[in-house]
Amino acid sequence: MTTGQTTVKTRSAGTKCWMARETFDEDGDIRYKRSTDIQVVGMLTYYILSGGHHPFGRGPRCESNILDGKYNLDHVVDEVTNDLIEWMINKDPKKRPTVEETLDHPYFWDEKRKVEYLRRIGNEKEVGKYSDADPELLEAVTQSAMERTFCQWKSKLPPDLMEKMDGRKPYPENMLGLLRFIRNLHEHYAEDLESVDLMKMFPDLFGCVYMLAKKQSWNSRPGLKKMCPRDLSS
Repeated sequence: MTTGQTTVKTRSAGTKCWMARETFDEDGDIRYKRSTDIQVVGMLTYYILSGGHHPFGRGPRCESNILDGKYNLDHVVDEVTNDLIEWMINKDPKKRPTVEETLDHPYFWDEKRKVEYLRRIGNEKEVGKYSDADPELLEAVTQSAMERTFCQWKSKLPPDLMEKMDGRKPYPENMLGLLRFIRNLHEHYAEDLESVDLMKMFPDLFGCVYMLAKKQSWNSRPGLKKMCPRDLSS
């Protein structure tokens, strides 16, 4: 496509099971857009990361699954990865990300940006009320945090740091307590940050928090919206 061009008309072309949905059911010229390639790249991304599995399956039903938007991402367990792939392979071309939005997805964030996101989540009012949290939120936190590396998180942090921060008002040993701990560590104990490598200590924390925040529609709030690309708030 030339600069400013949004559509190319041509005959249908591509490999069976590796063509975007909108290129299947038309007679004559197909209107290819950038979003057409995004869906195929999403399929290929899953194929690579899953070790050779197709998100829409194999065999005669593959193309009908692409048409119907029926996919399975069970061979990739990482939530953030699947969140990106789901976005890219959306059956509606208008709901797929642009190239820029794809590369800005949390899957590609570096550790510094992930930690900053966790810090901002710790500022949200629901997290600030960790001692008197809404029961439905607590249940969602419990369900999403089962068998994670940050279960019993206090025992994995330096004892002297926990004693300093946990003295007057102990944090609950759940995800909300850890998020508020991270926020307060950044706000009040910057000199102690070097002693804590959160991403190494809790490698699944970011993904778990990101998915919870998305389900709770927190990512569309002012403090978080600038960090998250379009369509990641719900």
